[in-house]
Amino acid sequence: MRFGILGEAKIAREWLVPAIIEAGHEVTHLGRRNPGQKSLPEIYQDVIETDYEGLLAEPSIDAIYNPLPNHLHVPYSIAALQSGKHVLCEKPVALNIEELSQLERVAIKSKLYFQEAFMTRYHPQWQWLQELDIGNIQTAHFIFSYPQQPEGNYRNSSSFGGGPLYDIGCYAILTGCLLFDGTPEVVSAIAKMDDKFGIEKQLDAVLRWPNDAILNFTVSGDAALCQTLNVLASNGWAKLDVPVNPPEITDAYWSTGGLEKGTKVSFPKCNQYKLMVDDFVAQANSSTPSDFSISKVVTQTINEIQRKSGLLI
Repeated sequence: MRFGILGEAKIAREWLVPAIIEAGHEVTHLGRRNPGQKSLPEIYQDVIETDYEGLLAEPSIDAIYNPLPNHLHVPYSIAALQSGKHVLCEKPVALNIEELSQLERVAIKSKLYFQEAFMTRYHPQWQWLQELDIGNIQTAHFIFSYPQQPEGNYRNSSSFGGGPLYDIGCYAILTGCLLFDGTPEVVSAIAKMDDKFGIEKQLDAVLRWPNDAILNFTVSGDAALCQTLNVLASNGWAKLDVPVNPPEITDAYWSTGGLEKGTKVSFPKCNQYKLMVDDFVAQANSSTPSDFSISKVVTQTINEIQRKSGLLI
């Protein structure tokens, strides 16, 4: 499959382009906001440079990877679908449920494949956790944080869909989607604001799923780098050391009782981005209808958290 890349996001350079190539596909075009103004990064040396509109209009491209800032995910994904291309779009795909519904209508009409790029779903640690025999999961605690980003980074702009709730809170809600069924109720949500940038710098929330399972999560864009997931079940517990961006070899722990550290499970080297690309291409080639079910839960829950915490009036 021939891919075009929208924009020059770091995640594309460091992860998605290498994953596309490792999966046996081509990156043939790069759409830049200002083509020709500076040299191409090394990974793009054999790629044709164009602007966004030229990329979308290029008939030889089969699929678009869209890692643009959050507020541009839906409009450029719609444009790509309407130009006859499958779309792999960075998370969070939409800022609100209304624009997500618009995107879904276009995807269904186009009969092309759209996928939100939640690479974590493809790491074997998640399948292991979902299949682990520790009884009914009652509570999950998720933490994801990183230090404040420099001025000018889109994560610091509310108009660009910045803030840690959109950026990494989507992973917390995805965790609930992978462990539980249905759409959660937002029990509580507290936002700590960044006075300089006018976005939340930390968000703490409690979500209750239809089976009464609880997800507690903290996401922060102004703290030490940290990721962890702890799960409590009726007959045991489990822990993922690094649930979202695991190192080449990552560890998990589990136990069916007791206060000991638990049984250690190590997962071998795994490129979750490559596995995501494999699945995306397979679904696109088999004409699989786009599935927006998880995207709807994530987007709807983010909007409800915004209302509950006062971020959205």
